[in-house]
Amino acid sequence: MVGHGTDPYTAFWPPVSGLSIGYFNRSLTAAAYLPFWSLYTGGAYQGYLAFGGGNRFVYYFLLKQAPIAGDLGTAYLLYRLVRRAGGEERLALRAAAFWVVFPYAILISAVWGQFDSVAVVVVLGVLLVTEAPRKNLLYGVGIFVKWVTAMFLPFEVFRRRGADRLWAALALLVPLALTGLVFLALRWGLDGLGGLFVSESAGIGGGMNWARLLGPYGPLAAVGNAPGATVLFESLWVPGVVAVGWIAAERVRRGGLAAEVDGVIAIVTVFLLLRWGLNEQYLLYLFAPLALDMMAFHRDRRVFFAVLAALATAFLVINNTLLVPFLSPLGPQYLAWFYSANNTPVWDPLRLYSLDALALAISLVLARLLYVVLRNDPTPAPWFGWLRGHPEGTGARQA
Repeated sequence: MVGHGTDPYTAFWPPVSGLSIGYFNRSLTAAAYLPFWSLYTGGAYQGYLAFGGGNRFVYYFLLKQAPIAGDLGTAYLLYRLVRRAGGEERLALRAAAFWVVFPYAILISAVWGQFDSVAVVVVLGVLLVTEAPRKNLLYGVGIFVKWVTAMFLPFEVFRRRGADRLWAALALLVPLALTGLVFLALRWGLDGLGGLFVSESAGIGGGMNWARLLGPYGPLAAVGNAPGATVLFESLWVPGVVAVGWIAAERVRRGGLAAEVDGVIAIVTVFLLLRWGLNEQYLLYLFAPLALDMMAFHRDRRVFFAVLAALATAFLVINNTLLVPFLSPLGPQYLAWFYSANNTPVWDPLRLYSLDALALAISLVLARLLYVVLRNDPTPAPWFGWLRGHPEGTGARQA
């Protein structure tokens, strides 16, 4: 849409024959984020028109470059942050190399094409700076890329004192100013923005956590659909990130980078745990700081990374039926097979029950991780290890 000069928040375009990789039988929905991604996809389309020679794979290649660049930027920042934490060169290189080959990140960014890795770069970049103006400038850029970065603003306000707290306004002014400039330059209207903010902040139920069980098609849907319940569930993450942000801020004043990384992990974890509808790409916001933490500060927490990565990957593979839909750029037959397979009498219930079980397991592990981080537990273990009496670990390691 943007490639044709059309407002992506109000226009609904039909699929483009020979180029679209989805929505074959209905129009594309309105843009769901602030203009960053719409501008990028429009630019990629213009690049395809200029240099693609009619080859649709050139367009797909251009679309994937921003998410791939985000993962490479994440790897570089992991290297920088491990070094800043006092880690050896070898350990810092291992952290960067780990992210470059991390299968879950590759599937989300390079294969699926979700652009959350760009916002993850901002989250890690904030850890490299200490001054309030620079931190809030980066937060503002992150919100412009994807609104989810706003979850850190209560933490940023609480950790500051006096007039320094006012710098948090910069994190809101930056995306508003950038969005306003785009809308003015391209003459877009404001009609579609209200629905954007409501849908993206509230969620739609389902996904990878407990909300799947209570969502519209879950086994406990009657609870989720009770009068007033949906509004309550949609807003749970807001007091959650505020409360955890306050706790984390108190610790950061007494600690250094390790305490700040703990704060980021705790805030992301409570967001993922309470979000009314948790999509697979949101796990990147936890995996990146958790990778930094296990490399530089708390080696024992690597069990949480391993368990969550295994559960999230299993959910991704089952939810997308052996990842067959990711082959849709090769031809429409793969999506057709996906929908057909999901309607078979054997696979359909098996898939749904498996996803329910995985969503419950992910919720329990996230709850346990939040407890471990907030308590700074020296012998962390996921919920199942904790229940059976996890043996004493080696404790926290300060690099």
